[in-house]
This record gives sequence, C-alpha cells and structure tokens, in this order.
Amino acid sequence: MTPFLITTSARAALCEIIETSLRPVPKNCMEIRLGDMCIGHIQPDIFREIHRCLEDGDNELNFIQAHSSYLQLELSNPFNISQELKILAECLRNKNYIHGWRDEEYAFIDEFSHEKFRLERSVFRTFGMHSRAIHVNGFTEHQTIWLAKRSPHKQTDPGKLDNLTAGGIAADETIQICALRELWEEAGIPHTHLKKLNPINFIRVRRLIPHEGLHHETLYTFDLPMSDELLPMNQDGEVSEFINMSFNEAVDLVLTDELTPDAAAVTADFLLRMSS
Repeated sequence: MTPFLITTSARAALCEIIETSLRPVPKNCMEIRLGDMCIGHIQPDIFREIHRCLEDGDNELNFIQAHSSYLQLELSNPFNISQELKILAECLRNKNYIHGWRDEEYAFIDEFSHEKFRLERSVFRTFGMHSRAIHVNGFTEHQTIWLAKRSPHKQTDPGKLDNLTAGGIAADETIQICALRELWEEAGIPHTHLKKLNPINFIRVRRLIPHEGLHHETLYTFDLPMSDELLPMNQDGEVSEFINMSFNEAVDLVLTDELTPDAAAVTADFLLRMSS
C-alpha cells in the first residue's frame, strides 16, 4: 500500500494523542495494595464507603483491610481474594457506588502473567485496576478505514466513533480469542475471513472518568485488511452503524475529538504507521 501524506502539524498532533493517553494517577486517589504491590487507585468518596463496608458486621472479610490512606489485600490464593473482593463490590453496588454492572469477570494479571484474582469488570474501573482490551483497525487497499459508531445506549462514550471492533478481554480469554469473538459480535466478521488478522502492538491508557473511576488499560492492537465485499454488520446491539472513510478523513476526525479516547490513540497509531 502506498503511504499517504500527513502534514507536519497533523503528525505532531497524532503523536501527542498517543503520548498523553497514559495520564498520571490523580493525587487524591488512595492506593490498593496486594502484598507490597500497588494494584489500583480509589477515589476518596469510594474509599470512605469501603471503610463503612468493612466495619459492617455482616461482611466478614479476612484478607482486606482499610488503613488510613490505602486499602490492603493480604496475599492469598486467587479464589480467596476473588471471593472477598466480590463481597466488597456487592456492598458498594448496593449503595449505588458502582455503575454499569455486567455480570462479566476480568482477571487481574500480574507482571509475571499470573492471574491474582477475578472481579466484575465494572469494578475494575471503580478500583482503578489494570484491565486489558483488544482494538482492531479494519482497512482496505483503497486507503479507507472502517469506524464503528457506538450505540447511543452505551454507558461510556455513547454515539462516539470507535475502531472496527474493540472490547475487554474476559477472565477466561486469550488476547486472540477475544479479538475473534469481538469481530463477530460487533462487526459480524466470521473466523473464515480472519486469516489476515495481524497483531501489531499495545498501547497503555489511563484517565479519570467522572462518576466511574480510573480507567487503566492495555489496548492490544490488530490490523485487518478487508476486501470491498466484506461489510461489517453489528450482531450485539453495541454499534449503531459502520462508516467507511479515507485515511485523511480519519485524521480529521481523530483530531476533532470524534472518537473515543482509546480509539483515537489506536487510530492515530495506525494512521502514523500507514503514512509517509
């Protein structure tokens, strides 16, 4: 594919989007520690409510302790930690401190790729814990890219543009299996069309989302060359429509804040790689 042209100013702006996608932890957040390792950050109002949950005699927790400035999880096996975090999460949910409950679990993976515990996916953001997701750039040889318009009913970034497909990696999924699942659920692309699916890289993002918590995630990125006959069709109701546009049009949309922050970083990386 012949590289397309990006102006010097647009290139600098795209680079800045990627470079600033991993923002500092707000100074007023309290740490969550597992042993000596910091694994999350909680906003002060949530932290105060956690203290109340732990003081409630109905919640008998042996591996979670709230100190004056941090929440301590004692080292134990993944089952024990998962069970107690679930009790704590349910307590916060009952008091309306957790929004968008999905009945889906994420796994917290440490630096050695070991699973330390599992927890409802919406709580990962409430607790500022690191999660993982996939994002796929679908493009054609005519230098066009497919973007998905998120459903207006989505809790986060409704109506914003997203990548061809994007989604969180569930507790029992590999990165590749998640990509295949999301490509079918969100874009209706069957496995028989995915021989050219190409894993590219990853991007780390972190930002505070008001009323939800600290979004901290690794985005595993893929490129998917698509033929003119392969038209994405949503299967799960999370996408209202798909839009095919030129690379240059995509640059303009990224720079005018039409994409979700995560999709903007992934698309900026793609456009920079495809440009001259």
